[in-house]
Amino acid sequence: MTTRILFFGALKDVAGGEKLVDLPAHVRDFSSLVAWLSESDPELGAALGAPAIRFAVDKRMIARDEAFSNPQEIAFMSPFSGG
Repeated sequence: MTTRILFFGALKDVAGGEKLVDLPAHVRDFSSLVAWLSESDPELGAALGAPAIRFAVDKRMIARDEAFSNPQEIAFMSPFSGG
């Protein structure tokens, strides 16, 4: 199953835009996803590992230790403000 990974804020610049990926079976939480993405892009992995980064799966914010399965969309959000 193809998963769309979105990046917001400063992460969008680091990632170079969204990614369409086929997640390996072992990627089932935030830590394993960041580790997997780090294999091909260490700079992105370091940015995603920052404590302030928030994470959503299928438009629902989840905790870093919460498991997910077969997501259609994953979003990473760095702190941002606006008005």
